Amino acid sequence: MTDHTWIAEARGSAERVALVLNAPHVLPEPGAEPAGAASLELAGVRHGPLDGLDLALRPGEFVGVVAYRPADAEALVAILAGRVAPAEVGGAVRLGGVPLPEVGSARAVLHVEPHHTDLFAGTLAANLAPGGADPDALAAALRASAADEVVAAHPAGVEHAVDERGAGLSGGQRQRLALARALLARPPILVLHDPTTAVDAVTEQSVALGVRALRKDLTTLVVTSSPALLAVADRVVVVDAGRVRAAGTHADLGATDADYAKAVLR
Repeated sequence: MTDHTWIAEARGSAERVALVLNAPHVLPEPGAEPAGAASLELAGVRHGPLDGLDLALRPGEFVGVVAYRPADAEALVAILAGRVAPAEVGGAVRLGGVPLPEVGSARAVLHVEPHHTDLFAGTLAANLAPGGADPDALAAALRASAADEVVAAHPAGVEHAVDERGAGLSGGQRQRLALARALLARPPILVLHDPTTAVDAVTEQSVALGVRALRKDLTTLVVTSSPALLAVADRVVVVDAGRVRAAGTHADLGATDADYAKAVLR
């Protein structure tokens, strides 16, 4: 490589770094604190396939969302996770009455656990709580997510070594560990997207009961078609064609709504 070539490549790299550093913020600078941190409201939200979605969670409520179109679920989760710039979202998303982009501690208040999550190389303990955790709280999160079975399967317990992306674990084991991590964080508002798709029906039932018990008095939104999770919800909201089409308990919807029964009780 000649000196001139090296200089040209270095200059090009420096210009790309400068573009990143000087790029405008996608999210505005936060600052406000929500008055009621455990309430969540979406009003007339439009983004991608969502076409005026209205959804509200009261403090301490456990709500299930059944989206007939996967794209609707993905869009909803992406907005709540902050993966969509506010300028690209129509309507309003509020935490405790404060617009989500303006909440200074939004990520501390609202935690979104996506459907596909990765584990990193290290130990089970480091993946579950990088900064350490209270042993009782950790044990409770492991039980609620049925991840205690994953830990018990290894002689080293929580000190068991994990490969990058959790390559040495099954899909169901990775899913339960990711759920345990989210539960251990105990955010005021927790959003879970299909947290039990890789586990068997018996484990799914155990997880549903465990999550519901551990999230008592905390606000929880579960985007899922799992009958076990929907059965423990206070309320189920059905989203179709980007809007709320129906709402009620899992039992009532299953008995009176043929489309819901077909989608969930198949």
